Amino acid sequence: MYGERGVGKSSMAQMIPFFLPSRNQTVRHIRVQCFPGDNFSKIAKRVFSRIHFDADYGEGKRAYSVMEFYPGEVTIDDFLQEMGQFKEFEIPIIVIDEFNEVDDEDTSIVVSNLIKSLSDEASNVTIVVVGVANSLLDLMERHESIERCTEQVNMPRMSPDERREVIEKRLGKLGMAIEDDAKWTIINLSRGLPAYVHSLGKHAVYSAIEERRARITMVDVSKAIEEVITGLQETLREAFELATRSNHARARFKPVLIACALARCDDSGFFMPAAVCEPLARITNKAVEIADFTDMLAEFADKRGQILERTGEARAYRFRFAKPAMQPYVLMRGIQAGLVGDDVRRSLSSPRQGDLFGND
Repeated sequence: MYGERGVGKSSMAQMIPFFLPSRNQTVRHIRVQCFPGDNFSKIAKRVFSRIHFDADYGEGKRAYSVMEFYPGEVTIDDFLQEMGQFKEFEIPIIVIDEFNEVDDEDTSIVVSNLIKSLSDEASNVTIVVVGVANSLLDLMERHESIERCTEQVNMPRMSPDERREVIEKRLGKLGMAIEDDAKWTIINLSRGLPAYVHSLGKHAVYSAIEERRARITMVDVSKAIEEVITGLQETLREAFELATRSNHARARFKPVLIACALARCDDSGFFMPAAVCEPLARITNKAVEIADFTDMLAEFADKRGQILERTGEARAYRFRFAKPAMQPYVLMRGIQAGLVGDDVRRSLSSPRQGDLFGND
């Protein structure tokens, strides 16, 4: 399972047991997280530490973890042997999360071989590898035939309908309602990232409750934007300031970066330079051509904290925010600073915002 940061991969992996029909079976869901410097043995030991059983080895019956029996390095044979201990009525799901943090190529190869071996042995164990990547190739080294025994799940950003459902379902449980313009502003500002849907919605609810109202308005969303900006990580603020700082009064780094946040992009967050033209023209109230901001896009990717990442070849470059969470943050900073005019703000409160120049 792969995709951008913040699109809900880990949350989805946590939900797997709830999707499985387990009337006559027991789901054994084990999730471990990877860290820089990990190798296969360290990851395997984390898995073993979460597998427990009761036994009496002469000291009375007590609970043991499998890790207690592996004080040294764990090999792929050790792992395969322990996976064979699960019973037929069990559904073992082993989630290896944040696999992109592993910088040891040998570990990636071993995990690929492990998946192939489990498939060849018709094991009932399912290994779910989760990480930030654009493809399976980016995430792990593949065995020549691993594609036949794996399902590649690309986690895109949430669709507008999914974001709308999150808001409406949760407000329904609270007995609250939301005006359409406020709802669509949250949907469009979040740029498909669930964390922003939740945080903007939460603070908008708090604002309405403080005013003793059961209906959320744009006033509440405006307050929510201020609260979310205040509560976000300092690293986002520092990156924004570094990317847009200039000693030249006529520099347009902020408008261009805000236009990038509004640009139409694909499911992986990448946008073409041409997609920046319309939002930038609306922000500056001037006709815009790609040549007017090409150098700034290059600076965002090569300098200025590398706030954007670039892929492709010259004349066919695609860009996206290096940290997906930065995209909504940049847009909200533009609103806060008054750089996003009424025209753009009205489009953000419309279901048709995507048809104008948005993410969808």
